[in-house]
Amino acid sequence: MNLSGFSMNYIKKSVLLFIAIILISVSVSARSFDAKFEAIENTINIGELAKFRLEIRNDLETPEMFKVRTLSIPEWELKTDPLMNPIQMEVQPGKKQELTFYINPNPSYISSYGVYDVSVLVELISKNEQLKVPLRVNIVSPESGTYVETVLANIIMDDKIDPTQDIPIRITLNNQNIMEYPEITVNIESNLIKDEIQESLGKREKKTISLNKKIDPQTPPQEDTIVVKLIANNKTLDTKIKRIEIVGNNELVRKEDVKKSFLKTVEVITLENTGNMEYTDGFKVESSTIQMLFTSSKPKGKFIKEDDQRYLFIPITLQPGESATIQITKNYITLLIIVALIAIIIGLYYLFRSPLTLQKKATNIAYKEGGVSELKVVLNVINRSKNKLKGIEIIDKIPNIADLEKGLTIGTLHPTKILKHERKGTIIKWFIEELEAGDERVISYKIKSHLSILGEFNLAPTVGKFKFKGKEIITHSNSLGINP
Repeated sequence: MNLSGFSMNYIKKSVLLFIAIILISVSVSARSFDAKFEAIENTINIGELAKFRLEIRNDLETPEMFKVRTLSIPEWELKTDPLMNPIQMEVQPGKKQELTFYINPNPSYISSYGVYDVSVLVELISKNEQLKVPLRVNIVSPESGTYVETVLANIIMDDKIDPTQDIPIRITLNNQNIMEYPEITVNIESNLIKDEIQESLGKREKKTISLNKKIDPQTPPQEDTIVVKLIANNKTLDTKIKRIEIVGNNELVRKEDVKKSFLKTVEVITLENTGNMEYTDGFKVESSTIQMLFTSSKPKGKFIKEDDQRYLFIPITLQPGESATIQITKNYITLLIIVALIAIIIGLYYLFRSPLTLQKKATNIAYKEGGVSELKVVLNVINRSKNKLKGIEIIDKIPNIADLEKGLTIGTLHPTKILKHERKGTIIKWFIEELEAGDERVISYKIKSHLSILGEFNLAPTVGKFKFKGKEIITHSNSLGINP
């Protein structure tokens, strides 16, 4: 047997396997910036440097300085060409900046072949905001043909998580080796999600693990980091990191119970905050101007107007998991009582109103020297009942400032008595023997002032007296005010 030939073939196959390692790209992000790493040459021999490219995107509105360093010291160190110490660069707002750097293994600590994860930290200096990323470095020896195990994981899930819903997670496994793994541990860990899964992988097998996880639906909004590790034979084969965000939600669940009775509706509404944030927006239901008069609520609300629509607004504050009960009452019995009272008042008015009406007005007003000098007074006496009225006495007064002008208009009713009084002035009386239902009599007379009346001139209401169904009834006309 040619052992030398067999050894050479084995070495060649091993070297080919090393050369076939695929370049790996890692991208992580924070609220203020995004960092993307790309492996240019991460499979090296002892004494060589691994080469990576870093791209930083500044999502802020100001120029920012970023620092790059490793946490895996003193085993590893970062270098640049040309040399920078410390490694820093400025990125303009909304722009991207690239940096090529090298990872150098310290031979005092790294002296064996294998797969290593080097922790590299990107820091936004002004906000002390940091992102930590493990970068994979494969150290091989082409002389001995050391075999490097390469099993890759990938996390597939939404960046934003609603805690009230199931969280679907998919983890893909990619065995790039020609060896089998009867038992490989998939470790999932974060502040909110923890799990450990035992799997097996065949030669060059690809597999997807699907999970549905639940967290407390009242988990407050926050950021979290999912870390997935593949472990076999007490070695970590791969580590993947994904940033997620628990989003806020203050959704209300509403239940209603309506009870109806005569002219009354009571609506009992139960509201429950099933989200993870405090609810402070209150509760409102549509209303109208008329419904405002008959609607009340417990707790007490107020009526508001938005976009030409009226609402009943009830202030409500609910913590996550809390519930509240609102009672809205629409009581139209009050409306019925108001309508009944109005009907009664109208009925009483028609029942007890005077059957005789007197209307007083002034016509033919004459002016002299800027004031009223004379006018004609017209009285309309109307029987608005359905009965004949008898023995109607009409009494009117003229103030001392004016006199009754002698002479009557044709067709008018003659006064039965004219009296002069020192304080009350001139008193005129008329008598109407009877007035048929719906009939009208017109009385008119002229008055003339001694001097022109400047300012407002007032005439007192005319009085009508008569007996109706055995009772004396007195009716007054309107008063009369004349302005020059």
